[in-house]
Amino acid sequence: MTVGLNASQARSKSQQDLIIYNEVQNIMTDIITKSASGAFASIVADGTTMTESTPSVDHIGTVVNPTIVGGTTIILNGVSVTLGTTGLNLNSIIADINDAGITGVTASKNTANNLVLTFTAQASVNWTYDIGAGTANLALGLTQATYTINNPSSVDYFNTWQGTRTDRGESQQMDQVIRHFQNLGYKIERTVNTTTNSTFQWNIYW
Repeated sequence: MTVGLNASQARSKSQQDLIIYNEVQNIMTDIITKSASGAFASIVADGTTMTESTPSVDHIGTVVNPTIVGGTTIILNGVSVTLGTTGLNLNSIIADINDAGITGVTASKNTANNLVLTFTAQASVNWTYDIGAGTANLALGLTQATYTINNPSSVDYFNTWQGTRTDRGESQQMDQVIRHFQNLGYKIERTVNTTTNSTFQWNIYW
């Protein structure tokens, strides 16, 4: 007879418990914020494992320690940025991109000194980002294309809730979140996030 959990089961349980804990904490933070402003309801449609509707992805240039020619461009999500205003090295490239303030785009570098572009998608039916035909693409190791961001795990939770996917673990996690707030006297329900139609949102009333 086996008593207790094996190592794999213990890791899985701790991950599930952490998901539930973080979900509850994020929802409660929103409740506290809304109630402080006099509201009696809260809608959490993003920012948690189960509701994420604005996923992000890192796109890494293939050139190590890139340098560019002043006046060349990079085009991200339709916004053209002229590079070289602060310098020609990687740090200057990063500064020029971030100074442009493109919604949902942040530039940084990794330990290998490649350009890292972090794209955070807007809530949408499809999550994509665009790298245009900038004249600095070759120097940075970028390729012009429209790229698809992989579905966040919130889509799996949505499909499990809708019954088009079977995952007892996810069902139990959502049920535990609901029970937690019901035990505190809240009314809580899931509704479709109509901006994505593939994720749900928590609706909480008090």
